[in-house]
Amino acid sequence: MNDPCGPLYDPATQNYHLYYQVQPAYVQWGNISWGHAISKDMIFWEDVTSWQGYDYITLVPGVGNNHSVLGVFTGSTLPIPVTNNITNRTITAIYTSVKYLPISWSGPYIKGSETQSLAVSYDGGVTFQQHVNNPILASPPEGMDITGWRDPKFEQWPEMDIVLYGSDQGHYYMTISSGIHDVGPRLLLYQASAIDLTNWTYLGPLVSVPGNYTLNQNWSGSLGYNFEVSNVFSLLEKAADGGDNQTVHIFASLGTEGGNTTLHLSPQWSVWIKGNLIKTSNFSAIMNIIASGVADWGDTYALNSFYDPKEDRRIFYGWVKEAHKNYGQRAFGYNGQITLPREVFVQVYKNVVNIHECFSQPGPWTLIPNVNGTYTWKTLGVRPINEVIKLRQNSTFVSLMPQTFNQTTEFSSFNFSSYNFEMKATINISFNATGGFVFRRSANGLEYTTLIYDPVSEYLILNRTYSSLIKEFDHTYNEFVDRTQLCHLDA
Repeated sequence: MNDPCGPLYDPATQNYHLYYQVQPAYVQWGNISWGHAISKDMIFWEDVTSWQGYDYITLVPGVGNNHSVLGVFTGSTLPIPVTNNITNRTITAIYTSVKYLPISWSGPYIKGSETQSLAVSYDGGVTFQQHVNNPILASPPEGMDITGWRDPKFEQWPEMDIVLYGSDQGHYYMTISSGIHDVGPRLLLYQASAIDLTNWTYLGPLVSVPGNYTLNQNWSGSLGYNFEVSNVFSLLEKAADGGDNQTVHIFASLGTEGGNTTLHLSPQWSVWIKGNLIKTSNFSAIMNIIASGVADWGDTYALNSFYDPKEDRRIFYGWVKEAHKNYGQRAFGYNGQITLPREVFVQVYKNVVNIHECFSQPGPWTLIPNVNGTYTWKTLGVRPINEVIKLRQNSTFVSLMPQTFNQTTEFSSFNFSSYNFEMKATINISFNATGGFVFRRSANGLEYTTLIYDPVSEYLILNRTYSSLIKEFDHTYNEFVDRTQLCHLDA
């Protein structure tokens, strides 16, 4: 399994839905279809209709659509009708239908390999019917030497309506991830009326940057050469997170290909940007970047989101790629997993002091100077949804006494063992020292994983170099070190 597709909450059934890319017949990539699971709380899931055989498969390559004979790639869903003929339990899906392979941002693009198709479910998302006029978008904009054209994400976007029309007109907007060879990645913007989601008008590129662009090479990641699985969304800053309950922020999450690997184990990044919407002379809009950060410094990619009206929040899922390569995939009998659901929000800190000169350059923050010399600091926050507390059921609580270490290699065992645990700790270390934890250490000390914080480099490092003794796994040091950069804030 890989990309999460079309996560949503359906008020008609009070179910959360998660569709996802899946290879039904094997552990390695191919024959990409959509699997489907439902949940009442996003924690405990049931396959639809069964995990056995192909029962859980919702969209299959080539079935009812000869433009998707080689794959049903990522897309999005909403609990709405295609036209204004309202039908309860209706779910509309728009996805990328694939006719030719291979598709790669770094090679020649085969014309007609990717089109955008629509399918409708009238039974609450269990089965889908292909639209008679598929594909609803048959080709990318004329004159573009594209690197890719896929992963449609559609939603109503009142803030864009206000920019273009001066008021909320109820339009739907769709982004398609793309790029231009030898130029850079592009996020393409389309618009449709609420009464007809089969008729989309191309407005222009919403996000345009040069190849391998970064706002800040240490903090913002790389935007690569091609976008995938990208989302645009608006967030209101809330008082519970330090906000004013009034200011709305415009964000985009971007899967990026071909990015710089100096600070990241993979050229595929999960990046977010924040910007302002600016109306253009051709009745479109662009998003200028004023802040940018890394959404996940580890193996997670293809972040896909939805608005949860039940709890008034924006939820993201991601695909966790396997680190044990082909040997491990065949040995384990599975490949890939979906993250825990994450809520994204606007985090606001007030009276922040710029002691370490973090704010001398742009990064994953916006700043408002205060009269007393401090700053109001705003960024995109991420946290597990509150429902994950259910996973603590039947858990054991262990409280440990404070420990003091004076030597470089000194450590102390916690004297408990578990495959799953949640830890809260406070570490006091000198500025020129490092400190952290060792997990899953074998009795002979040859197999272990470390999580270390280095205050000098401001890196939080998860080192998996010695996580396994299996020789067939790739143990290249750079491949297995996940670095997350942190900035010290004094408030």
